[in-house]
Amino acid sequence: MRLGGLITAVALGAMASPAYGATHQVSVGNNAFSPAELTITQGDTVSWTFAGPDTNHSTTTTADGQTTWDSDPGNPFPNHQVGDKFSWNFTEPGEFRYFCKTHSFMTGRIVVQRRVNDPNPPPVDTAAPRFGSLRASVRLRRVTFTLNEPARVEGKLRGPIRRTLKLSGKAGENVMRLPKRLKKGRYGLNLRATDAAGNESLVARVKLTVG
Repeated sequence: MRLGGLITAVALGAMASPAYGATHQVSVGNNAFSPAELTITQGDTVSWTFAGPDTNHSTTTTADGQTTWDSDPGNPFPNHQVGDKFSWNFTEPGEFRYFCKTHSFMTGRIVVQRRVNDPNPPPVDTAAPRFGSLRASVRLRRVTFTLNEPARVEGKLRGPIRRTLKLSGKAGENVMRLPKRLKKGRYGLNLRATDAAGNESLVARVKLTVG
């Protein structure tokens, strides 16, 4: 197998609702979310930390609307390193229940209260997420990259096999898995990241050659 690499980018910009407020911590470990229930304010962020010693967990919800998250999309058997984090910014008020996809008895609830008008609101988040250190390995079936903030990442794989790949990215290094069986040929993968405020990154492109 042979890998050819090329990274280019084009500008795609978007601006959405503001992301601001406090950050609330939830520990994931000992087969429980702690605390299991939180009351927060619209615009606040919840950060889940996989504290261990058991790390085969996810934080997942099937809620309707834009407040739908999954720390491990497309992975029915997640496993994290101790210290891994997943964050989500809550821009809509409401009640949101979530669970661990590998342990149905692990559940949590977040109540988001509507934010009252602030005479001195913080600045609107208009900064788009940024990719860095983009690398691809055909042998390992993966693409690695860094993000400067948590963001949802969508990858469009085009070539002899076409796929749409998704990942709930975290700040720092991320790994997106490629399909296990790639036919011989040339592929292009377009990556785009969208943060919790709806800001879209530049598109990052990488080319792969399987042969």
